[in-house]
Amino acid sequence: MRPIIVILMVGWAMAGQAAGIVLSPVADTSLFEQNPDNNLGGATNCVAGSNTSGLRSRALLRFDLTGQLPTNAVIQSAALTVNIIIVPGGGGVGSTFDLRRMLVGWTEGTGTTSMGQAAKTGESTWNHRAHPSVSWSTPGGAISNEYSPTVSSSVPIDAIGAYTFVTTTNMVADVQQLLLNPSTNFGWAMFSESEGVGQTSRRFASREAGVIGPLLTITYTVASGPPAAPTLQNIARTGNQFQFSFPAVAGQSYTVQYISDLVSGGWSNLISIPPPGVATDIIVTDGPATNLQRFYRVIAPY
Repeated sequence: MRPIIVILMVGWAMAGQAAGIVLSPVADTSLFEQNPDNNLGGATNCVAGSNTSGLRSRALLRFDLTGQLPTNAVIQSAALTVNIIIVPGGGGVGSTFDLRRMLVGWTEGTGTTSMGQAAKTGESTWNHRAHPSVSWSTPGGAISNEYSPTVSSSVPIDAIGAYTFVTTTNMVADVQQLLLNPSTNFGWAMFSESEGVGQTSRRFASREAGVIGPLLTITYTVASGPPAAPTLQNIARTGNQFQFSFPAVAGQSYTVQYISDLVSGGWSNLISIPPPGVATDIIVTDGPATNLQRFYRVIAPY
């Protein structure tokens, strides 16, 4: 006998209002291959790209979202603006710069001047994430180890002036992730896609430079009521497994529960789904089916 499966959905209506905020970094520094054991965290500029000798630099920036946005904010856009204040003699070589989310922690430090100063204990340098004892997986860090393999946003940078890493779905997902999981907020890294080309280095005003320092502009909506009930989709039974999907909104967690008898017994958790960074379809699979009937419900906590 085939099992009888009934779906119950639980949810509420949701409305929102638009809001925005502009944040300055709480930390920024440079990883500087020319002086690999120096820290540049207290300088008035950060550097990324390669110098005339082909030695590389990468800039790190972190913004504190805690207490700056509502915990139930749904990020709509996020853009980072930097002011290029120094280019190589003769103008150098323009290139495209990428932002990638940092996957590990780092320390800004206090080293000043354009060449930096010998790192103090715990400060970040080209050679060490925390000088002198904690190294990067490779000097300067590596994609997939310290930097996300996904580019958050990119912008071509050439002459002196302001440049903006415009909002993208990846940038929005980053900010949503950092808001919902502050313990993973290690900021972003900025480096040239043409690190193998000399004179791509560009220096931008750091947070120590004051009003011309980096700015992160975020727009978001705030739920004024409980989250909307998801709509059941793609209901199917394949062999002895049952499957359905529902659209999940960014920033909202969900729990799928089941019960075999609505009269007696209690609901059991089938799966807990952490808040996605962007709107996406969640596929739920249950099986093998051994009961004559099973009821499901999707709960969106508020």
